Amino acid sequence: MTYATQQASPAIKDSLDLISILKAGIVTGMVAGTALGGLLLLFLTPIILEAETYEIQIPDSHPLIPRNIVHFWTFAGAIMLGILYSIIFTFVYTMVQHGIPVKNVGFKSLILALNGFLVAVLIPSLYLPPNPPGMVTSLSVIIRQSIFIAIIIAGILASIAFWIIYLRLSRKYNPMPGLSIGAIAFVVIIITASLLFPPNSNIPSIPSDLLWKYRVESLGAMFAFWVTMGVMVNTMLEYFRPHFRISEN
Repeated sequence: MTYATQQASPAIKDSLDLISILKAGIVTGMVAGTALGGLLLLFLTPIILEAETYEIQIPDSHPLIPRNIVHFWTFAGAIMLGILYSIIFTFVYTMVQHGIPVKNVGFKSLILALNGFLVAVLIPSLYLPPNPPGMVTSLSVIIRQSIFIAIIIAGILASIAFWIIYLRLSRKYNPMPGLSIGAIAFVVIIITASLLFPPNSNIPSIPSDLLWKYRVESLGAMFAFWVTMGVMVNTMLEYFRPHFRISEN
């Protein structure tokens, strides 16, 4: 890595305009979304199609959707989700990168991506695990979506609290007290928020091994998606950053 690339982090915020950041986010999202769509088609779609054979045995279940339609919207939806998440991620990264306490810009974006995976995927899945067709839940779709958004908001607030505590204590003492107290604050906020939500029960009509295979592979696909964004974003920001020529006269 060249010195110019290593020093790209301070330049990103100063020289990139909104359009450049937007372009970087879109391209990053297209790449990450395409990777996610491929993983979903390869690993999760076969599980979904198998689970649907159990779902039709449930009274009032919807009719099966043709496979070509399932494949198309799985892939298209992954790309659209990738672009949306990546635009948000890229804008957030340009604003907070200077506060991430590592020198390597690649590690900065990867740390933020892992934080995003924790907040947007892993923590919500503890209360609302990803389910394939053939699952009956005690909560309506609207309530589940509202809780999902509330959990993400709680995760964002918990992350902010963690980083504030970690950075302030690290400057005064050493990283370990800040890391420990920040982690405790994070967990307390998440647990407190979860106590406010109604209980959620899942009644499966599919084999347990199929259910857990879907959940594990779903989390794995989303982990790969967030890591791809973390790896790609600096390259795209540097690519779309305006380069100004300095006159020799």
